[in-house]
Amino acid sequence: MVAPLIKMIRREWPSTSITWIIGKAAHPAVASLERLGVEFVVIEKPRGIGDYLALRRQMKGRCFDALFCLQASWRANFIYPCIRARRKIGYGKGARDMHSLFVRESVPEPSAPPHIADRFLQFAEALGGNLNDADTKGPWGLEPPPDAQAWAQTALPAGRWLAVSPCSSKAERDWPAESYAEVINATWRAHGLPAVLLGGPSSRDRAMADAIREKLAPETRVIDLTGQTTVPQLLAALSRCAALLAPDTGAVHIARAFARPVVGLYAVAPASRTGPYRAAEFCVDKFAEAARLVHGRDPETLSRSARVHDPRAMKLITPQEVLRQIDRALAQV
Repeated sequence: MVAPLIKMIRREWPSTSITWIIGKAAHPAVASLERLGVEFVVIEKPRGIGDYLALRRQMKGRCFDALFCLQASWRANFIYPCIRARRKIGYGKGARDMHSLFVRESVPEPSAPPHIADRFLQFAEALGGNLNDADTKGPWGLEPPPDAQAWAQTALPAGRWLAVSPCSSKAERDWPAESYAEVINATWRAHGLPAVLLGGPSSRDRAMADAIREKLAPETRVIDLTGQTTVPQLLAALSRCAALLAPDTGAVHIARAFARPVVGLYAVAPASRTGPYRAAEFCVDKFAEAARLVHGRDPETLSRSARVHDPRAMKLITPQEVLRQIDRALAQV
């Protein structure tokens, strides 16, 4: 979600040096932004004071004009004192984990809950930048490396594919396996569109993929790449697909970066905040209904960080609703 911010900075201040301090796991997804002059400082996720001291030594002798403190968590907050900067810009007193104590300036509080990417763009505005509509639209410079593209051409033969990335980072945001299978079967029957299952190497990803495959019709064509892709290969696979079906997961934002339509499944959190950036027209969003069911309140009365932590939430999404959105998405590609 930082890629639109990078694009805005590069447009507003073409000669500005950009340094992105990023975790080792996240770096491969955005490494191609080096072509836009982005310097990456890749670090392991800090786990103790020794890691923070090592970062401080690594950044010694450097001083930046501005530090964008985009993350508000204890783990991220303790990174900010390790970096010298004339301006440290973050969030106000409403941010979690006492974030405001670690910054010197804060971006304005929005009147309504914004998408996270829009919140990030406020940081460039704090430096005097003017938001342009082009900043909110792809492409944002992401590009799979040549070896990953070659792999994808072999793994996914020519033709249109429906990418399915069924697992989120939290099980409460996953849709039932039988619902995925019903949609994959119906999409194959209606459109002749085969599916490719994508996911990480975790046991939960593997179990979900196996459960989906067990419920597929014998004639439904599917390729299972769960646990078999590197991050660059995931980028390449998503760049070749006609559309993506997924819950609230990182694959959504990768597909969006390649301008692929995303049929996103949302109920724990609203698509307007964490869904495909300014491209949620094909999403199924049941957050409001889930909030009324579980909390007994309209979502407008909840805090902007409120979530519906209940297994009933994602089950509010029906296969029929998802199929209608897939039909709409495929009609445009």
